[in-house]
Formats: sequence, structure tokens, C-alpha cells
Amino acid sequence: MTPSCVAGASGYPASLRPENTAPSRVGAIWRTITGAFRCVGCTSDDAVLPGNQRYSASPPTDLKDRDVKGISSNPLDLPGTDDHAKAFKEVVRRIKTDQQSLIMEKVNAITKDHLKQIVQCCRKPEQITDEHLSFFKTDTFAYAALRAFREKKISGNEFATLVTLQGVYLEGIRNIKSFEIVHHKLFDGNRNANEANWGIIALSLERSKWFFNGSSFDVSSIIEKMKRLLEKAPPVEASFWSCTYPDSSDKDKGLRTMYKVLSNRSFNVLLVDWWWTGWVICPSITLRQAFIDSFCQEEAHKINPVIGASSLEDIRTGGLKGFRDMAIPFPGHPLPKTADHIVAQWILEFMQHDFYHAVRASMLKNADIHLIIAIADVVRKIKASFNNEYYRVTRLFQQREEEFEHSISNQLQKQRGRMKNDWQKSEEVVSIKNTLEYLKRTRKALGQFAFNLEDLDTHKPTWDISSYNYDKERCREHLSNILLQLNSGSGKPWSELLSETDAGIVGQCIIPMISGNLSNPLELYNHFCRKIDSEISSGSKKHLSKEEKQKYLARSKKLIEPLNPSVKLDQSQWPIFLRETMKNGVHIPGSGLV
Repeated sequence: MTPSCVAGASGYPASLRPENTAPSRVGAIWRTITGAFRCVGCTSDDAVLPGNQRYSASPPTDLKDRDVKGISSNPLDLPGTDDHAKAFKEVVRRIKTDQQSLIMEKVNAITKDHLKQIVQCCRKPEQITDEHLSFFKTDTFAYAALRAFREKKISGNEFATLVTLQGVYLEGIRNIKSFEIVHHKLFDGNRNANEANWGIIALSLERSKWFFNGSSFDVSSIIEKMKRLLEKAPPVEASFWSCTYPDSSDKDKGLRTMYKVLSNRSFNVLLVDWWWTGWVICPSITLRQAFIDSFCQEEAHKINPVIGASSLEDIRTGGLKGFRDMAIPFPGHPLPKTADHIVAQWILEFMQHDFYHAVRASMLKNADIHLIIAIADVVRKIKASFNNEYYRVTRLFQQREEEFEHSISNQLQKQRGRMKNDWQKSEEVVSIKNTLEYLKRTRKALGQFAFNLEDLDTHKPTWDISSYNYDKERCREHLSNILLQLNSGSGKPWSELLSETDAGIVGQCIIPMISGNLSNPLELYNHFCRKIDSEISSGSKKHLSKEEKQKYLARSKKLIEPLNPSVKLDQSQWPIFLRETMKNGVHIPGSGLV
């Protein structure tokens, strides 16, 4: 990905277009609210914002240049700060320190013969499940691969491919009757393309065309580009495996799994081996990357294989810098069994979920990613205000409780119990508890909304926004995505959604960031009102109750009110704590932004 300004779009003039300058009627509120989060159209140099404020999203960098936090005391750390040390630390830094110590003991026990076998597996991957099978089935194989990577005998991608293959194999033989796995070379010994095996890859792309509908998705062209990228790759990376996938048991047939969800979306890229019924593809990491690079080209995100759980900050940083974490299995670190609240029973299911997100992010322009994350930052800023107020009210309640306990300390125990019970039912206490519950719910809803945005699972790609009436079309695409994420999880027990009032507050903060100098914002407002009405009447929302549908409508229309010139935007209706916080600014932990 190439560095890009926050609001400008690659390929279109932006330096003279104040596309995110707030309309005059909301300008004063917007300048008060957003501070350093404001965005304007600009060239690759930061443009000066009103009030001499600047917003600069971190530009994409190579993995070796990423900031690696908390690495100085980790047992697995490599000495030095060269590119290889940084890349190795990035893979292992999510492992807890005590677990790193145990892994280091295993790594130190690896012999030269183990390392020799690992190198041989990378050179002749067809031998892994044959001549090296006894070694391959042991945890020692994974520790040896990690040490080989640490000592630069193999690359990071080779390491990730080996441990993924081992995880898939061990999972298969333990859980699938008559498990089979077959290796496929993409090139012969003379580096000529093996067209039969490329045909398997091509068919998985053909069966994914619907997912990429609206984008230029030429399978033949993508395959040719992938060939050029992989023709000099190490043998283990210029190959893939096919393996049997378990049939759904009777008890699992109604289960909503990641495999089913992605298949229903026609995202079958490097997933299903359509030549053999019931078989799936286990691709190398470099093969996955070759697809993203060939299809997305300069906007392509880099797959970042990691051991352990990624944090919210990892996801946000990766979005800004052009990386997407992909969790890989490792002894003692199995992959989660759910992703995005969807069951992911098998390793390849979970990894396909991460691959899906890498592709999704790569289908956005850099400037649009920066804008989406800037919007998420503002939502997190609001969440921080609610969080601070929650703890302030909690401390107040604790203080009042202590004062009351002290006031009745001289009473008999039975009388104290009755007095305490009456106090708990008093109007003041009930009011405080209701306030705490409201703050807690809203804090959670804001956090979920911000993460939904940072996850970059957008409404649709921003590649194809027409240069004709660009500001209007870009605003339309971003607002569609914002509304999608605002209501994501509607009707689900794990989801917390904003109230109509709080959605209105958020709308006043973020709509000016995308509305720009629209000549007719009311036209867009009316368009989305009709769209919201249509969505709530569609079959896709039939699972919602009548009350949930009413809240969906109210929440959505309140958020987009800043587009309606006839509506007076009044910050005085906000909670006092929020007005003060947004006026003075609040630091978002880990973001470096205020």
C-alpha cells in the first residue's frame, strides 16, 4: 500500500477540494468535537486544518518497521534490532511471558538433525507427510520450525506454512475418519507451471466471482500474475495441499459455521477443492499473499502470521499500516473456536476468516481506510468519556454507601439490615444504579461500534467510486458502511446497540467527517431515509421483533440527521460530562491521538 492522505483518494485531485470541511451550520460544533480527528482533502503532504490542527494517519510500512510493544523482556526475543529480529518478534510477541519461557526450553532442545529435517521439508514439501511423517506428528516439529525461523534457516512464511500444515494434519487424523491429505506442486522441477494444479486454484476463484461482483475480477489475469509472483518462491510456498473435510453431523447441520457463512457469501478463494467433493485447500501463506497482491495490487494488505491473540490495537494499527494478522496454530496455542461470534471448529475455517478480512481490507483505498479508522477513533473518544463518567459515578455511589453505613453503625444489626434495604430502594440510589446501567450499556455499544469500523468489514469496496460527483458518491459509500456497522448484531444476544439519543450524538460528531461540501445534503438524507425504511421491510430483517425494528429505524435516522438542514443541531442536549470531555479533548489509550 502506498502512503496516502486521510481524505484524498488515489487517482483523483484532492488538494483543492475541502471535502470534509464541515458545513457552516455544524462547523462550530464539529470543530469543538473532533479536534485532532478532523479530516480534509489533501495531497500526500498534510494539509493545514482549521485552527492549525492536523490529522495524520500512520502511513503503511514494511513489517520490519512496525512498532513492537513490550518486547524487551520476552524470553523468545532475538538480540538486536535488525529486520529479521523485528520480524521474528512480531510473530511471537503476543505469547505470554511465562509461556515464552516454556517454548524457549523446547526450542533450546532442538538438534542440528531436527533443523536439517525442517530445511528439507521446505525444499521437498511432498516428503513431509511421507519420509518425515514420524517427525511431523510430534510437537518437536513445530519447535524446530520456530528455531529454524529464529536462526534464519527458513523464512517467516515458511515457518507459518509448516505449523499450519501440521495443525491441520493433526486435527484431521484426530477428528476425521479416513483423513487424507495430498500435496500439489504449482511448478515442476524446471519451474514450468503445473496447469492441472493451477486449475484447482482457478476454480476456487471462479466459484468466488459473486463475492467480488462489481470489481474487476478477471480470473485468468489474476492466475497469470500469481504465477509470476510464485515462480521463484521456495518449494513449500509454491504449493498447497488438499485434504478431506468432515461432513456435517446431524447435530451440526443447523449450526452456523464460518465455513457455511463464507461459502454462502461465495468467498471460496483458496478454500474449496471443487474437483474432489468434500475436500478443502490448505494453501501456503505465500500463495494466499500472491492472490491478494495479484488482485488488489498497490492496495494489497500484507498477511501477518502470528502466534496468540491479536489485540484491538493490533487490528487498528494493521488497518492503518497495511497489515492483517493471521493467527496460526502452535503447540499450546490452539486457534479459537469462534470468530466474529460464528463457530469456527476447524483451523482452516478460522484462518479463512482472517484471510477474508485481509482481502476485505485490501479492497479499500488507503485514504478510505484512514478515514474509517479516524471515525472509529472519534467513537472511541466518546466511549472514553462514558467510561470515565461510569467510574466517577461508581466512586460516588461507593462513597455514599460508606457514608450511609457509617451513619447507621450504632444501630442493632437487624435494624441496620432493614435500614440498608430501605436505602437501596430510595429514589437517589435507584437513580444512581440506573445511571450506571445506562453508562455501562452505552460504553459497550460504542466499543462494539468502533471495533466494527476498525475491522474494515465494509459495506462494499471503495475501488469503484466514480470520479463523477465523487464527493457525493464517496459520502454515500461511507455512510452505507457506517449504518451497517451501527446496526451490526441487531437481534443478537451478545450485541449492544446505541439508543436513538446516543446515535444522534455520534452522528453529530462523525457525519461532518464524510459529508464534505455536499451541494445538496438533504438529497442524500432523503435517500438514506428511504433506504432505511426499505431495509427494515426486507426479508433480511424478519428476525427482528417489532420493537427492535422501531429502534433500528430511530437509531439509523437519528445518526444521519446532520444531513438535514432543517434540523437544529444542539450540543446543549448532550450529557454535561460528554460536552466537557469533547470540548477539552481526551486521550485514547494506545492511539497516540488526543
